[in-house]
Amino acid sequence: MRSDPLSAADVLRALELFGPQARPYNFDDCFDCWGLVRRVFDHLDDGYEMDDELGPPGDPREAGWGAFAGPDELAPGDLLTTHPHAGEGFHTAFYCGRVDGLELVYDASPRALVPLFERRDDGWRHAGDRAIHTRYARATESTDRLRNDGGAYLRRWDERQAYYHRGLHARLLAGGAGEAAGRDLVALRRAAGLADLPFYCIRGLPQDAADREVYDNLATRHLDYYVPDGAPVPDDEYEAVVERGESPGRSRSPAPRLTRAPLWVVRAGPVVVEWEYPGAPASTVDVDGCRIELWEETWDCWKHRLLRRDLDEPVTRFTVPEELLHEDSRFTVVVWARGPGGFSGTALAPFLYRPARDNPLLKYDPVRPQDLAPDGGAFLPAGEPVDLTWSIRQPLVSQSSWRLDVFEDAFLLDGAAPVFAADAKGPAARTSRTTVPGEVLRPGHTYAWYVTVGAADRRTAFAPAEGVFRVAREG
Repeated sequence: MRSDPLSAADVLRALELFGPQARPYNFDDCFDCWGLVRRVFDHLDDGYEMDDELGPPGDPREAGWGAFAGPDELAPGDLLTTHPHAGEGFHTAFYCGRVDGLELVYDASPRALVPLFERRDDGWRHAGDRAIHTRYARATESTDRLRNDGGAYLRRWDERQAYYHRGLHARLLAGGAGEAAGRDLVALRRAAGLADLPFYCIRGLPQDAADREVYDNLATRHLDYYVPDGAPVPDDEYEAVVERGESPGRSRSPAPRLTRAPLWVVRAGPVVVEWEYPGAPASTVDVDGCRIELWEETWDCWKHRLLRRDLDEPVTRFTVPEELLHEDSRFTVVVWARGPGGFSGTALAPFLYRPARDNPLLKYDPVRPQDLAPDGGAFLPAGEPVDLTWSIRQPLVSQSSWRLDVFEDAFLLDGAAPVFAADAKGPAARTSRTTVPGEVLRPGHTYAWYVTVGAADRRTAFAPAEGVFRVAREG
């Protein structure tokens, strides 16, 4: 880690940039507590790998972490952990400051309560705590954990987080973050150019059919990795963009589309990935470069970035350096387009390199359906059949069977019975389409639909893909 002074405002702005994309929480795919830490310091320290600050029990890097007795010893922006090492039960969060006497942290967790504050003449007052779900369930291309709970939010400090990073603490003190008067989170956020508190801390969110408060993650649910320059919809823009339908502050280029990628299991190199920019050649006017990264994903679900290249031209081909690959490990090539509006979403090419026979990932197919339609809560006329369609990369290999389920006013994780189901095998599965009869769909209701595919060698996709549509009320 660098040793130059760092302000709490810089940390808060970075959390605001990258935290919203962490909803809902996914442990296996960089949407976890340490994944957020990595992304924040990748941004603050120009690509620094925070994995260098954390090791297993007994590792010399434990000396970089110190115990603290209480929050009065902390500076806003401090990085807190439950343990001074990586291991079972490890969790981390960023200390942010105080509101109405509560110590708050920015915490990416699978589940925990989020505080609600009310405006009073003399400031914000704590009104209670509640759970927040995400409107759309989430699973990245290489995880089997589909979920709609948890996420990255401001939460109460948990006293199990009893260690802080010494080097970061020294930088924050040098940057002026240590004074007791400087622990007022509202004042800190104002100084950083942010709203007093995130929108989800100052009002209730819309409720779903199960009366749960839901954060609408439509703009970020398709992202498999963090966008390098921040979320498409930061919290301060959420209400304007998502709820009032205004245009976001900047428009990003579409994500690249893979045209060549390795099969899931690679026995020998070279490994080559090729892609195109949607709408080319016209769209290349708006794509002035790209970023290419190579990540290794270890058996214990930790990611390690092995390579990053920022290019000032929209190249369309990358060959993985063979010296970076080794047997029995999972790798992912990640590609972003870059344009005037910033970075796009990702194109991913995951693969297992020379796996051993007992590698548990051999039973999974990392390719999931894409381009689900209708989706995004689209309104459809009542009383008419609905064609559900999707696409999939390398369909002859990745889709020899599929199953589709449709739920009314519920999601797959709710445990409800589907109102419609269909499946196909063999030649019939080559068509990525099915039709839901109009009489199954009731006016004024919301429908979530899920498609899970099986590969030709009987492997299944890591998790189903989800689409959501609504049926308009009659008249």
